[in-house]
Amino acid sequence: MIQETVPAHVVAAFQGEVGLPEPAGHAWDNGWRVGSVVYSRASGVAAGWSAKLRGTLQIDGVRLARPVRSTDGRFVVAGWKASTWIDGDLSRRVDETVLVALRLADALAEQPAPPEPEQADLFVLADHRAWEETSPEYRPVAGPMQVGHADLLTCTLYHGSQAPAVTDLVPFSVPRPRGYTAALVIVDGLIAGAVDDGILDRFRHLPDLDQLLLRAVSYRRHVNDLHPRSSSNARAHIRRVEDLLVSRLADTI
Repeated sequence: MIQETVPAHVVAAFQGEVGLPEPAGHAWDNGWRVGSVVYSRASGVAAGWSAKLRGTLQIDGVRLARPVRSTDGRFVVAGWKASTWIDGDLSRRVDETVLVALRLADALAEQPAPPEPEQADLFVLADHRAWEETSPEYRPVAGPMQVGHADLLTCTLYHGSQAPAVTDLVPFSVPRPRGYTAALVIVDGLIAGAVDDGILDRFRHLPDLDQLLLRAVSYRRHVNDLHPRSSSNARAHIRRVEDLLVSRLADTI
């Protein structure tokens, strides 16, 4: 399937530079870079929420791609959003991205949640199913609830000695415990084989981490079950991580 290129009238609406669009990569929602701006398809009501928040949010030690407004002040034009380009690449630096998650949690602690989507998608459904599971290994998680990032590992760029950069904010469907963003980063790194199992010990000091990890891997399992392009190979990696987490939890009881 040929991916749709950003239309010229969208670039013009954001007062963008004239040039040949170049693929920006997965970290930018597979959007298109034209000069110093990346144009990506805007998904749901969270796109405007993310853009507005990225315009002012400050994260200690982390860069954030700022939104670009159209000539009439909009963040979304014909289903497209625009963000300032930041040099960098996705990396297997999972431990560092967990630290980004914790700093992001501090920055988002008092921020309001995005508006509810007009129609629940598979990610919302997967999130609800993950947190509704009642197997014996699950127990309630205490602590404050807050908005967080549901896909931080694939939105964090690294470039030499510069501070890591986050390209977008992909919110939870509803507020979750503070450490859940970090737990998702750990689980995603383990599923991808991008980090060793020792990361579980390196961050075991985080409150309720074992329970947050179980919910995170359950979320990825439900996403895989619901996604039309899911694969048995991905399911096997998710099951491997889930078995690891359940086994470690059983050893501590």
